[in-house]
Formats: sequence, structure tokens, C-alpha cells
Amino acid sequence: MTHAHIHNNVSRYRLFWTIVFNALITAAEFIGGFITGYLALMADAVHNLSDVAALGLAWLGVKGAELPASKTSTYGYKRVEVMTAFISAVALVVIAFFIFQEAFERYVSPQPISKPFIFISVALVGLIGNLFSIWLLHSERGKSLNMKTAFLHMTYDALSSVAVVIGGVVIWLTGWYVLDVILSTLIGILILYSSYLVIKEAVIIFLEAVPEGIKFDEVLQAISATPRVKDVHDLHIWSLSSNEIALSCHVSVQKEDYSHGPALIVEINAMLNEKFKIGHGTIQLEINDCHRTDVLCGPGDHQHQKLHGQNS
Repeated sequence: MTHAHIHNNVSRYRLFWTIVFNALITAAEFIGGFITGYLALMADAVHNLSDVAALGLAWLGVKGAELPASKTSTYGYKRVEVMTAFISAVALVVIAFFIFQEAFERYVSPQPISKPFIFISVALVGLIGNLFSIWLLHSERGKSLNMKTAFLHMTYDALSSVAVVIGGVVIWLTGWYVLDVILSTLIGILILYSSYLVIKEAVIIFLEAVPEGIKFDEVLQAISATPRVKDVHDLHIWSLSSNEIALSCHVSVQKEDYSHGPALIVEINAMLNEKFKIGHGTIQLEINDCHRTDVLCGPGDHQHQKLHGQNS
């Protein structure tokens, strides 16, 4: 069994139990919010409901990423995880605006909150469940955008639960009902911010832009500094998925160094993996110089002679 398969099994297992706990929390918060009329608790319940859907998408994303490569999808289905993370983040944006709308209506027409013991108890149960979910997903958060999104959902849920508990106590003691509106709005803002981070990263991957954390010029300089490399052009860096980076480029060498081509390609790919975690490098060797000054590839830039290519 491969390391990736073991990781996916662990991720699926942890996601399953996180889904179960959050489904129970959501049901409890909806009931508690309905009985007490506490909007912040209802907002947190809606947030949790979206998390259950997002975690379900994440589970499907992990399963989809396991599908093998084929002749019609030569890189496999690694971006299924990115797609599911993007969909859940967009759904959160919509939910945030519904919360804003309800908060505004509560501000215009304030509503009293009853049965403080119930909403504080339910909010505490939600907080404990969120903290447990964070513990479950903590070790998986850095392994894909999908798992990062799930972990962010749980983290912001925990913060929301803290705000709901504190707000409930303050409202209970002071009768300051506008705090319900303020907390609901803050929860909505947190939802928007976490969604923005995920959407931004997903869009970068979909557009095949240079991944965040990778500096184009540093990669170019590192390749150029490799012994026997005379020139580098047609350099492209993009993400295959949230945790796999690919690169392709043309490398010019002197005629007398051309026989060292295979060893040079291995050396460059090893350096790229060690320094930049770029694990999919395609290096094409050439003897003649490229007849242009731009290191990037553009229309009509492939009229120079291509003498050799080798993939990592």
C-alpha cells in the first residue's frame, strides 16, 4: 500500500467522524436557536450545516483524488479535491450574506432571547464538538487544500462558538440584545474571510499560476546557477493540485556539454525538489540559443531547434 493511499484512508476516517459530530452539533444548535430565539446560535448552526456539506465534499474529494491516471486524464483526478474545496467555499459566501440579511432584520426589529440556560448549554456542546473536530483534522491540515479547508471550517466554528457562549452570558446578565446582531455579523465576516482564502488558492491552481510560496525569479536563478547550464527559457511553474507542483523549461548548454544531458536533468530535478518541493519537472535540453530575450514563452517562440527532452 502506498504512502498516499494510507494518507487518504486516514483523511477519510477522520473526515467521517468529523461529519458525524458536526451533524449532531448542527441539529442541537438549530433546536436551541429556535427555542430561545438567539440569532447568533442560529447563525452558528447554519455555519455548521454548511460545514457538514463541506466536509462531505471533502470526503468525496479525497475519494476522487485516489482515482488513477488514464489516457484521457493523464495526471489523474488530483484536482477533484480543489474543486470540492472551491464549491464549499463559494457556498459559505452565500450563507454569510444570508446571515448578514437576518442580522440587519434583527437590528431593525430587535427580538428578545429566552431560556438562556438552553442556548448557553447548546453553545458549549457546540464548542466542545468543534474542538474535538479540530483535534481530529489537525494532523491532516497541511496535506491538501481540501483538508486545509475542512480544518479552517472547524477552527472558525470553534471561534464562533466561543463568541456565541460569551455573547449569551452577556445578554443574559445585561439584556443588551443588540450584541446578538453584532456577534452574528462577526461570524459572517469570519466566514467570508476563510472562504476568500480558499477561493483565492483554488483559483490560482485552476489558472495554473505560479503557486503561492514559489518565487519565479528564485527558481530561474537556481536553475541558471546549475553547472553546465548556459541559458534558461520557456520556464513555466504551476500546481497540479494543492500539494503537487510542476515545472517545465528549456535549458541551453554548450555543444561539448550536451553528452552530460541526462545527468544534468537529474541534477536539476533533484535541486528543484529539495529547494522548492517541485516534484514534476520536465527539462528540455538545447544546444542553440533561443532567439529572444524573454524567459517566458509566447506565441511564435518555438521556432528554435529542439534537440532533446526528458521528463523526471
